[in-house]
Amino acid sequence: MNKERYLQKIKKLLNLGRRSTNPNEAGIAIQQAQKLMAAHNISAGDVDLLEISEFNSKGAPSNAASVPAYMADLCLLISRAFGVRYFCTHTPAGYRSTAKNVVTFFGPAERPQIAAYAFDVLSRQMMNGRREYIGGMRSNTKPATKTARGDTFCEYWIIGAYQAITPLTVTEAEETLIAAYRHKLTESQGLTTKDTRPANKCRGADGAANAGYTAGKNAKLNQGVSAEQLKIGGAA
Repeated sequence: MNKERYLQKIKKLLNLGRRSTNPNEAGIAIQQAQKLMAAHNISAGDVDLLEISEFNSKGAPSNAASVPAYMADLCLLISRAFGVRYFCTHTPAGYRSTAKNVVTFFGPAERPQIAAYAFDVLSRQMMNGRREYIGGMRSNTKPATKTARGDTFCEYWIIGAYQAITPLTVTEAEETLIAAYRHKLTESQGLTTKDTRPANKCRGADGAANAGYTAGKNAKLNQGVSAEQLKIGGAA
């Protein structure tokens, strides 16, 4: 049995000890949990971290190795809306596969799953708006200019979208757990902070910013959706 399985068993025993109305049963469960923790060098902190879960997005608005600023900004918006944190994973293109970015959200309970769902929803809304905006440009507009304006549109779309969310207050205990979990990830996976790529300067940037901000204010996000609703397809 590996450490993860021992952790799950300890968690079940501790939950039984806390919830059982039978004092004898509760005492035995807690003693068994303590013995397992001592035998396998598992601390109370290790057990507490079981309250933190991870969930991946289905994709990302950009699959570039150099993450655009608007993608990082969207991750931050989602993190504030649902009281979670995140990290990005880039898979380079292979012989038969294209490059892909995935965002992993982590935090208490079911929040990461809901955050990943919301990230995918807002990614689609933002990129649909971007395509519509770029589609309205003159046909002789240079590709580089289209990209720069599109990136600017997205950066300001997210600023506008902040009007559609209510930041979730994270308790001090949750913040401590999240920080400990991030430290664990940093040690086990070597997480690092990378610079993001802002939109290039271009003519028409002000117009792109205004269009993006206006569109972003109309973003639609249901922060009240539950993980159970996601499982049964009850949230659109």
